[in-house]
Amino acid sequence: MSRIVFCWELGSNLGHLSRLLPLALELRRRGHEVLIAARDIALATEVLASSGVPFVQAPRIGEALPDDRHPAGYADMLLLQGWGSATELWGAVQAWGNLLRLARASAVIADYSPAALLTARIMKLPSAVLGTGFELPPLEDPLPAFPGAAARGATSEIGVAETRVVATANEVLKAYGAQPLEALRELFQTAGRWLTTFAELDQYGARAQETYVGPIGSLDRAQPASWPDGSGQRLLAYLRPSTPGLRKIAKVLASRSELAVICAVPGVTAEFLQLPSRAGFQFFSRPVSFRSLLPQASLFVSYGPAASVTQTLLKGVPQLIAPAHVESQMTAVRVTALGAGLALRGEASEEGIGEALTRVLSDARFKVRALEFAVRYREFDPDRAVDRLATEIETLIAGEIRKSAAVG
Repeated sequence: MSRIVFCWELGSNLGHLSRLLPLALELRRRGHEVLIAARDIALATEVLASSGVPFVQAPRIGEALPDDRHPAGYADMLLLQGWGSATELWGAVQAWGNLLRLARASAVIADYSPAALLTARIMKLPSAVLGTGFELPPLEDPLPAFPGAAARGATSEIGVAETRVVATANEVLKAYGAQPLEALRELFQTAGRWLTTFAELDQYGARAQETYVGPIGSLDRAQPASWPDGSGQRLLAYLRPSTPGLRKIAKVLASRSELAVICAVPGVTAEFLQLPSRAGFQFFSRPVSFRSLLPQASLFVSYGPAASVTQTLLKGVPQLIAPAHVESQMTAVRVTALGAGLALRGEASEEGIGEALTRVLSDARFKVRALEFAVRYREFDPDRAVDRLATEIETLIAGEIRKSAAVG
């Protein structure tokens, strides 16, 4: 029996816990002790409490003040997360180390947790990583720029940011007498590495010699909903308050009387958006359950969350994406490359939003490409993927134990 600590350090929303929970449950079923260190303790309480999987608050590095620029790449993003300060990073590593020692961890499984990986390197613990393509950048030196950085003339920032991040990490490693990093990619060259997406939706594009296991979690804790009566095209929208042009998008959806629309914007009311009411338009201030809606959906309008985009494409539903952040912008690029949808640029006008909506709904090629994706992965089974991952984690840990015994 091993003690396995799952670490979620960066990022938000439900995707991280939805991946970690089924894997933790399967490993617990196999007799291992599991612990989840979660970034968002309130969300962890809501998601994990009923499962009986123990959880604690993950250490959180002091985040740098946001600025008005877009990060050019992964290292640049780490600088915005406090990795420019050796003091801040040392504190996070100290906290992770204390947590892992108290948990008597046999192995670390990191979900978007770079400081936890740095700690595992210091403690010489077996470690593995899982996540989307965005969260697991290609193992290049330096780590590559985010798509779009070249258009902004920001690629020159890549090497500068990585040099600074590596220098900060090496100050911390030196303080612990640990082997320094020659490049940031070494942090992600772990004993196990699994991308919980499909190659076509990898935000960096399909990569050779990577292990794609597909999405392994889909928690459905949302509000039930049903399509309005009547025939015609049916549109499902899932947006966030930070979605660029949210008011305009919602107004266009509410104005299209020929469409049946279910629109969910968690935390925002229809009154705040000043939306008119009409037959066939339903607005929700909470997430809605997709499961019963997708078989009849004609289009999915979203801010580009990777898990939701994948879930809807697996049902053959075309996409219209208004990217809310760098990761969703990269997801939108992959969807448009598939030919399964369109992306809005910045805060599009109401006219531009309406034209994009009409184009995706009227051009059958978008539906054909989405259906091709769905057919390609019709045999995908997330339960089998979880079983495979659990077996590979057990194999990884057993191998490290044998290696340690041989050295001893």
